[in-house]
Amino acid sequence: MIKYTHIIWDWNGTLLNDVSASLASVNDMLCARGMETIDIDRYKECISVPISGFYEKVFDLSKEDYSEILRQYNEGYLRHLSVCTLTYGAVEMIEFFASEGAKQAIVSSSNNAQLTENCKKYGIYEKFDAVLGAEGYKAESKIGRAVDYLNKSGAEKGKVLVIGDLVHDAELAREIGADCVLLTSGHEHPERLFQSGATVTDSLFSLKKSLLVDEKTEKNAAKSLENADDNSPSKR
Repeated sequence: MIKYTHIIWDWNGTLLNDVSASLASVNDMLCARGMETIDIDRYKECISVPISGFYEKVFDLSKEDYSEILRQYNEGYLRHLSVCTLTYGAVEMIEFFASEGAKQAIVSSSNNAQLTENCKKYGIYEKFDAVLGAEGYKAESKIGRAVDYLNKSGAEKGKVLVIGDLVHDAELAREIGADCVLLTSGHEHPERLFQSGATVTDSLFSLKKSLLVDEKTEKNAAKSLENADDNSPSKR
């Protein structure tokens, strides 16, 4: 068995491969304003939590109604989301953790109603102990929701794993005393992820391999200690 009893999943860019939908929506908005579009690298360099930091870098918010920016983005995002799929290996990893007896929750900055609808659309809603999104569309911190969930579920520090794609997910993990793995295939630039102090991987399948290796290493270490104890002078 792996050491983790609770898995905290991020949604956008982690379980859901939706970076293309987000970028397309932003570029639609830029085109509508006669502004230059951005590429994927620029997008990942600008992304931040709360999301207002992203819009400040890409748009001139002094000339914009921020609530209208959020509305236009979400409208475009949902339009482009139709071609998006779950991240490669997501279903397999969810099933792997379930087979290990771990409780799993999605904690996201996405709107809760939209998050719930999409989880059901992709057929994974019932696989989670909790699906916890935000009340609105401002994509602000989700740390409070994670803390509340873990307090209610009785999770122990050191037995929680956070899986995400943003530096904010690493911040969340530090706040709750959890380990953290970040995916380079998500919304934030890999260079920033490597500076977060979290483990960084390129795929969910790579994560599974590392967890199995860690489990095997721990078992071998425990066995070595047991053998050493059996061979101690006091037991001869």
